[in-house]
Amino acid sequence: MKLFHYETYEDFGKEYFLQILTFRRFALLDITVSWSDFSGDEIFPEFSLMVSSYQLFGFYIRYKRFEFDLSVITTRPRDLRWYRRNK
Repeated sequence: MKLFHYETYEDFGKEYFLQILTFRRFALLDITVSWSDFSGDEIFPEFSLMVSSYQLFGFYIRYKRFEFDLSVITTRPRDLRWYRRNK
């Protein structure tokens, strides 16, 4: 268990990952902020609210190059070890 778990990754842009109160298959908060090298051509921002069987609440917004993703009490957090191995 880790209280804070973070990683940065660069692949066609910069991504920042933060997980709070992380176990092997659980995270209280799973946050991703990314800035892409390539912008989208959408006129309006993409926005999504999610409630599912593996997360209590999820929020996602993307506009042009910026992306923000937040999951609250999730049983499928991102595997940050993968990002560390594949830098």
